[in-house]
Amino acid sequence: MYPPKFGYVRVSSLEEAVNILNSDENAKVLAGGQSLMPLLKLRLIKPSYLVDINRVPNLSYINIERDRIRIGALARHHQFEINKELWSIYPAIPETAMQIGDPQVRNLGTMAGSLAHADPAADWPATLIAFRASITALGPSGERVIPIDDFFTGPFSTALGKGEVIKEIVISRVEGNVKSAYVKLERKAGDFAVVGVAVMLKLGGDGSIEDASIGITAAGPKPFRAREAEKALIGRKPTSDVIEDAAEKAMRESNPISDIRGSSDYKRYMVKVITKRAINKALSR
Repeated sequence: MYPPKFGYVRVSSLEEAVNILNSDENAKVLAGGQSLMPLLKLRLIKPSYLVDINRVPNLSYINIERDRIRIGALARHHQFEINKELWSIYPAIPETAMQIGDPQVRNLGTMAGSLAHADPAADWPATLIAFRASITALGPSGERVIPIDDFFTGPFSTALGKGEVIKEIVISRVEGNVKSAYVKLERKAGDFAVVGVAVMLKLGGDGSIEDASIGITAAGPKPFRAREAEKALIGRKPTSDVIEDAAEKAMRESNPISDIRGSSDYKRYMVKVITKRAINKALSR
């Protein structure tokens, strides 16, 4: 199917993009385009203009600093996949990137674009929830910071307001012995997740879990943080019984729907299975 007719504007700054988006609510941002183009071809959206930000300079960075990781709006999935320093400190991040789509999608698609699209089965949200990231949005009134827990408001819906674009994603670094993993169940390589679970654990000197954060995707109307499962881990040593209890709680917190990837009951049970695998994988590192 051919996409509908639309205008095209190539901007040289995010401020220029904000001005266009603020004056025309039907304009859409074009970054990697890996979510946008299928929607156009299926005529599920009919934008007035595509606002191409790909020529805006200095937005493709992944800056690993002492206390935080700063990610620009045009950082592509592949950049995370091949980042050796990320594999060393937070392997769940490149591990997420390498499971997204196919090489073409990973070479063009962006983390920021995936977040803005807010597909409830996308991979990045689970991992960024587990790392308690924040989103810096630029809009007509300037910049504002949105915690990742408040960013997703429903299926394909975010807290971004009129004229706002994602400028940067920030992950605060956690000191100490930190383990992480992202485990995805998919029907075939490159598919969206049946269930995806990201885990970040901080271990104390005696082996107990001082802090835990669990993000889950494809198991509800929007990605979510499994807070009861986290509570089941914090302050305890990660025995098989403790992990089983946390996974059970994650399952109870989920609310998946039945679709072509499985029934709601099947997906709910898979939340338990994949949560247990993600915790064990993180601990094994």
